[in-house]
Amino acid sequence: MDNLFDICKLQIDGIPFALPREVKDLLAKGAILVDLREELETQIRAFGVERITYLPYSEFENKWEELPLDNPVIFADSVGLHGKEAAFFMKAKGYSQVASLAGGFAGWFRDGFPVKEGKYHPLNGPCPCMIRPHERK
Repeated sequence: MDNLFDICKLQIDGIPFALPREVKDLLAKGAILVDLREELETQIRAFGVERITYLPYSEFENKWEELPLDNPVIFADSVGLHGKEAAFFMKAKGYSQVASLAGGFAGWFRDGFPVKEGKYHPLNGPCPCMIRPHERK
């Protein structure tokens, strides 16, 4: 079986990095996006796609086997670091149909791809450690 991610233009150390513009076609061909961001982040803004699974990176090593591994998987996080680590981890476990979303959610959002607004406002200000999220009304 051909690897679905062979179409990805960016490949580093044997790991495909799906560009945001490639994801729509990959999802249409059966891939699933795995959002590795923590729940608070996904409750601010989420990927506006239907084929998505949530698995916070903090739980990844203990719960990776719960992923729908019969489908190709694109790992995504905030900026692409944990997605790359998850793809390397899965490749070491023998899975070849894995990729990382280049640029993570930040790249996705910057490039204007669909997002869903969550129940919290985005954090901003001089020191995020001092700011608490406010529920949307």
